[in-house]
Amino acid sequence: MKAFHLIGGVMAGALLWFPNLIAQSDQSPRAVSQAEALQHLNQKGDQVYSPVYPPIAKAAHVEGDVVLSISIDAAGKVESEKVVSGPPMLVQAALDFVKQWRFSPFTESGIAVPVSTTITVPFKIERQGPQPSPEQQKAAQEWFPLSKQCRSDLTAHQASEALDLCKKALDMSNKAGDLTSSDQLARLDSHQLYGHALLMAGRAQEALDEENMAFIEALKCVTDKDEEYAGPLFWRAIAEANLGKDEAALNDFLGAESTLRRAIANLPDMKKNYDEYLAAVLKQHAALLDRMGKTAEADKLRADAAAL
Repeated sequence: MKAFHLIGGVMAGALLWFPNLIAQSDQSPRAVSQAEALQHLNQKGDQVYSPVYPPIAKAAHVEGDVVLSISIDAAGKVESEKVVSGPPMLVQAALDFVKQWRFSPFTESGIAVPVSTTITVPFKIERQGPQPSPEQQKAAQEWFPLSKQCRSDLTAHQASEALDLCKKALDMSNKAGDLTSSDQLARLDSHQLYGHALLMAGRAQEALDEENMAFIEALKCVTDKDEEYAGPLFWRAIAEANLGKDEAALNDFLGAESTLRRAIANLPDMKKNYDEYLAAVLKQHAALLDRMGKTAEADKLRADAAAL
């Protein structure tokens, strides 16, 4: 039986216009306090301090403040951001959050001017129910660098290194427990990555077992409108195709594609990222159809992928 190989990596408002009041572009920004800046922020209330908490950071129980230095142009748009301090795992979420902010113009003598300020974006995990033990917290913190290196080795096609590190990451995830949805996401990710490593090492049946475990974790913490739900289906399909279980693989490819389309509809801001993922899934699906002699169906999927 011819092995089924992965052909590509896959991997998670209008501006105000003030024609007569805009200051000259070469004017140096005036420094203002955070309090003054937030008084001009168009978003009010809880929205000001509600960034998206990275699931991996939650899983590793990483908290803290990210301090950013930002420049705001005369129209009230965030023009640039610079990290002053903060936990590395939280920095990108803070940057993405602040980039969306819009301010009412800051004025001097009735003329809108650019300003600069320092903003603190806090990240605090809300704890409800049973709390992790110190051993579990330690395991969660150790899991992150292991998982990151595992992913890096997979990308570099370093099979033996990935196999070792991905198994260690899974072991740490198991030690960390699954008290929260973030813990479950980490477990899902760990089973999935270890499955990749096993597949790369030619151990397709064991890979399939891990992707089945990943899917079980997905049922605990995500829905079929979430991108994370598609991952176990896609990778399970790859393992099934390598084992000659073509019909099962076809069903899982379809499930992954349907999930990604729902995810795009649910989070249109992520369309570009999800489209890339969906295109990769469609190409793998087409490769299987080619092997099965269903060339016309395969060509249609490739056309769908090219149109994304």
